[in-house]
Amino acid sequence: MHDIKTKRIVMETKKTVMYYSSFTFEDFLQDDYFILSTINPTNESELFWGNFQKESKGNISEFNKAVRCIKDLNKDLSGDDIEEKIWRDIQISINKRSKKNRIFYIISIAAAGIALFLFFRIFISTDVQETNSLSIKAFAEEYTTETDASETQLILSDHKTVSLSEKESVISYDSASINISSNETVRDEISKNESSAFNQLIVPKGKRSLLTLTDGTKIWVNSGTRLVYPVEFKTDKREIFVDGEIFLDVKSEKNRPFIVQTGNINIQVLGTEFNVQAYSSDSHNRVMLKSGSVKISSEDNNKEIMLQPADMYEFSNGKGTIAKVNVNLYISWIDGFYICENERLDVIVTWLSRYYGKEIIVSKNVAGLKCNGKLDLKNNLDDVLNIVKYITPVDYIFENEKYLITDKR
Repeated sequence: MHDIKTKRIVMETKKTVMYYSSFTFEDFLQDDYFILSTINPTNESELFWGNFQKESKGNISEFNKAVRCIKDLNKDLSGDDIEEKIWRDIQISINKRSKKNRIFYIISIAAAGIALFLFFRIFISTDVQETNSLSIKAFAEEYTTETDASETQLILSDHKTVSLSEKESVISYDSASINISSNETVRDEISKNESSAFNQLIVPKGKRSLLTLTDGTKIWVNSGTRLVYPVEFKTDKREIFVDGEIFLDVKSEKNRPFIVQTGNINIQVLGTEFNVQAYSSDSHNRVMLKSGSVKISSEDNNKEIMLQPADMYEFSNGKGTIAKVNVNLYISWIDGFYICENERLDVIVTWLSRYYGKEIIVSKNVAGLKCNGKLDLKNNLDDVLNIVKYITPVDYIFENEKYLITDKR
């Protein structure tokens, strides 16, 4: 009997595997045949959906999510009475109701659990629409996430987060998927269908990451950094948000500028290499330009500032200044070194604390010491601090899980 009913639905709706090949999660949840097949499968329907899964690879994740959703919310429902009731309602609704009303009618009659499922569908749909309508900065400010976790977090959506235990993770986006590599071997490949409009990469202290976006732009992400970016860039601009430190190698696209937003400034480029320091916990933002040119603006000041190679722009206390610097000093971290020239000790210590993920306290009487030297970041923190001891008149101790740097004179 059930096989006959299933065949009748297929014949009446004229649905084929190709018909479902572009369905989204929501589309499946609004389809009568899919709902009935999932709640009470038959040999015919299992054959149909088995062929679908073999032939339609593009939206399999959407199909699987919809199956899990229906099964989770209807796991306590069973029996011929339930199926017969759904079947009768489908027959009535096919003739009398629109597709949108039909799904509400069928689900509301089936059980209270399915009514909850409908609420869930509507809630998710609304949430996705609201998220997509936000600007990237508004999204970053509304969906704040702490960077004090022990593992790197790749947040794809409200329901999908990937934790990365590697010290240096490698993530790349292509036209269809998100690839996560470990030791130059692809560890995971995730369909973009599992992702919302904006993704977040949260790199905690002691970790780093290399991210390649869909346009080929490479971003080196330093410790204690939160990066927000779209899965797909818009046609007129490429825009990201950063709270932390990144180095970018931006692919040039004349008709689609690349924009980096921080809490205080906006940086616009076409194609260039530059470093951004913009930790919200710091009193300053810095932009160091290696090649090309960038244009900087802020919400507090309509004036636009153009940087040339070797320029460093610093924004602090509502004011911006430009100075010529050796940019290689500021970007040496991507090659595993920290090089300083006439830099304050407290600035160096703050940077090292983030990089190694350890708390380091420097006493006030030595915080302003100016330092010159090169630190190999591939060494452990104790080895690095021993080098600091040799180039400055300081000593350090480790107690209560903290490093304390003091004057040894």
